[in-house]
Amino acid sequence: MKDDEQADGDQITLTPLIEEGHQTPLGYHFKHFHIWFDMGMLALMFVVASYFPLLKIVPLVASLELFSFFSFHLLAKNSRFQLQGFLGGFISSTAVFLQTLNDKKFAAESEKNLLLTLLFALCAMLLECLFIVFFLADSLGFVYYLPFLTQLLCVAAAILYVSFSSRFASSGIATRTADFDMLNDHPIIWKYVAKLSLIILAIVYSMHFISSELGFPRSISTLLIALFEAHAILASVMTQWSIQAQEFDLMSLFIVILLGNTLSKSYLAISGANLSKYGFFVGIMVGSFILSAAVSYIVY
Repeated sequence: MKDDEQADGDQITLTPLIEEGHQTPLGYHFKHFHIWFDMGMLALMFVVASYFPLLKIVPLVASLELFSFFSFHLLAKNSRFQLQGFLGGFISSTAVFLQTLNDKKFAAESEKNLLLTLLFALCAMLLECLFIVFFLADSLGFVYYLPFLTQLLCVAAAILYVSFSSRFASSGIATRTADFDMLNDHPIIWKYVAKLSLIILAIVYSMHFISSELGFPRSISTLLIALFEAHAILASVMTQWSIQAQEFDLMSLFIVILLGNTLSKSYLAISGANLSKYGFFVGIMVGSFILSAAVSYIVY
């Protein structure tokens, strides 16, 4: 009897505690080797990247993975729907949009919650863009942060408007919100880090080949890739810029990336099944992009 109880206790200790979408407790990870190994490897990668700048993308991707891991464990378990969208935006804003707008489990959410979740995910994406520029650029003036910062401020203003406007009043029915299918229960998923890093490096060399060998403008290839993943193309542009800074009109490429993101996110909002007031969201996307481009070029 005692042995059975002890065996049950061991099983509880070793089995990840995932209930109703919740993750393994954070303390569980710190008692095991894997989290210390991941953080040690990350520190080593930063050291290596200081000698080989082209490899900066690897610790960047790993750092974002680690950030999302801690964010979900510390905040997302008992957080509101919008906060999960914000944290999910650091992993993939496109994935948040696809789930929020098309997954049936979110169909019962109010328009206010859906809009706030999309806007918070967009905020996370723009913050991550600012971090990518800061991390991969040795020295850039403040003006180069303006395209992302201006749109971020516009989206933040839209969040305040949706939160307090009577136009987007909540239904008042308290229901348990479903969780996003991207909660990260491992500190750093190295397979994902390697895959995304290779994709970004492949984009770097593909853009160089397209522009130098085929004669296509770099802005065209940037726009096409930005329609699918703004983070990857921004990291690729910054990596290539660090090698060939004299050949780049960096400001124009930033605007092109935001244009691609605006077009793709607007399309997802229009085509999604769950959001009926997509006109408001598209207006925010287009308006914030135009203002961002105008402010950036005026100051530039």
